Amino acid sequence: MTFTIAIAGAGRRTGLRMEVRIKPEIRAAADPAPFEVGLLPRDEYIVTGGEYAGQRGFFTRDASGEVTGVDLAGRLASRV
Repeated sequence: MTFTIAIAGAGRRTGLRMEVRIKPEIRAAADPAPFEVGLLPRDEYIVTGGEYAGQRGFFTRDASGEVTGVDLAGRLASRV
């Protein structure tokens, strides 16, 4: 899977938008539409809309604090 994370919105409604793409060789159906996420404490997040609504995940960081990966539904995607 490929995760693309970007800043979404403007002003007080600024948040994150996440897009997930499944590798063609393992995809059985179409890729899900991008979905909004809300940030929680301790580098965690919750999906606030779309087909993954309600699911939680987290970001991983290295010793310097840089984000190195993101987890969704038990799958960890490393930053490239």
